[in-house]
Amino acid sequence: MKKIALLLSKYTFWGFTIFSIIAIPLSLLAFLEYYFNWDFPFIEIVKRDSLDFAKIKNIGIEFWLKYTVVSMWATLIFYSIYFYTLKNFFGVFITARTFEEESLKQFIKFYKLNFVPVFIGFIGIIIQFASLNKFEFDEPHFFVILHLIIAFFLYFYLDLIRKGNNIQLENDLTI
Repeated sequence: MKKIALLLSKYTFWGFTIFSIIAIPLSLLAFLEYYFNWDFPFIEIVKRDSLDFAKIKNIGIEFWLKYTVVSMWATLIFYSIYFYTLKNFFGVFITARTFEEESLKQFIKFYKLNFVPVFIGFIGIIIQFASLNKFEFDEPHFFVILHLIIAFFLYFYLDLIRKGNNIQLENDLTI
């Protein structure tokens, strides 16, 4: 089961990274087409409800041509890093000695990385409440809650790994 989790995390990392490597340059080209009126054959600029959207043909990516392009890039880059760290996190379970300092560092990286969307989401909630004077539960809030739950469980698991590391260090000293 551990090897399956590691294998799935590797496929997820590589799939997401390849998708990001394709989507970021194409969205940059869409951005350039919109602002400089260049014409790229695989990008279409669509007007809907007085908003401008870019549609990348044959991939199914459509996005609003404002600040969302930058947030899309940041999200793609963050989740590429996130899935890389997840791959390393699951790789710890395959090693012979789980309670090593290097394993602990991998756990801490993954634990801290889960707080980035929580922090950004919290700022987004404050901005949304300040501008609209109301709170609406949207899809991004689900991801914030999901990362918060993952971080909560990782906190307890990290505590177990730290205690196991201390016991292993004491055991190594007595031998």
